Amino acid sequence: MKNQTQWNRILPGAWMFLALFGPMAAAPALRAQPAARKVDNRFLLIFDTSAEMKRRLPSVQKTLGDILATGATGQLRTNDTVGVWTFDQELQAGQFPLQRWRPDSGAMMASNINAFVGSRRYSKKTGFDTVVPLLNQVVRSSQRLTVVIFCDGNGEIHGTPYDFGLNQVFRQRQDERQKARLPIVLVLHSQLGEFVDCVVSFPPQPVTFPEFPPLPEPAAPPKVVSAPVPPKPLPPLIIIGTPPTNRVPPPAPKPLPTNPPPVTATSAPAPAVTVAANPPVVVPPISSGAAPAALKIAPALLPGTNAPAASPENTGISRTEAFIMGVVFLAAAGGLSALLLRRGRKTGGDGGSSGG
Repeated sequence: MKNQTQWNRILPGAWMFLALFGPMAAAPALRAQPAARKVDNRFLLIFDTSAEMKRRLPSVQKTLGDILATGATGQLRTNDTVGVWTFDQELQAGQFPLQRWRPDSGAMMASNINAFVGSRRYSKKTGFDTVVPLLNQVVRSSQRLTVVIFCDGNGEIHGTPYDFGLNQVFRQRQDERQKARLPIVLVLHSQLGEFVDCVVSFPPQPVTFPEFPPLPEPAAPPKVVSAPVPPKPLPPLIIIGTPPTNRVPPPAPKPLPTNPPPVTATSAPAPAVTVAANPPVVVPPISSGAAPAALKIAPALLPGTNAPAASPENTGISRTEAFIMGVVFLAAAGGLSALLLRRGRKTGGDGGSSGG
């Protein structure tokens, strides 16, 4: 009973302590959590008003109504700015007032923008070169920007990281889009001043809005580091001059040997034979109209790699070769003598017959 009374006295005090000092203990932990990074989110709608787009205007207006009805699949947030440009071979920017997105005003905004786009004069041809330079400036000055371009795919686009792929799609789908009287819709995302992705959609299919990549973590504040205490100066490692107190005594001379060392006969080294390296052969270049080939450099010959000279023992004629040459010589001489003797006898016989 006594213990129960003591617990009844302690518990109210403990609860009072937690109520007073509990929030103070939890406050540092709450402050340590990083706050969600907020960025400005902007939308820019760009409409091609070339002559070819006049027939595609109903599809453009329906596609825009679907985009704003879904809030660009949830990427439009309250108070995001929405701008409108139009272009053919000239750019018209700032003719439609800047809008602030509110989820409950999507239908009204779509109606106003469609009425403005429908009142434009559709003429000339598509000229992306009038749009991209100013668009790149807006990208560089925006934290997050979504650009939606409604176009016919005629002409080429230059100045974005996606030029090659976009122009290829334009060439492949241009005729099909023209026959169906449907636009091509480009969705470009930029973040922190750089393009991050691009998607091409083909109404009446829904326009695709990809997710933005995550933002990089904010840099941590630099830590305050107290200045280190300078160390005590050390004596210099290099001493200029040699004062008497710092001089090192010279080493004691070695004692002379009492007996001279014996003289050892050493053979003189043979003179080193140096073999001159053969100079590389220089081939003059051949002039031709073809592109110059890559220059090749042959490695220089190293000493000792020259062809070996003929041994003096192999310069004479062997006995067998001399015997064979003698036999051939005697046979030739005998044949020549027999030929001369035969011709002499024939000449003498002819003379005797003529005398009788």
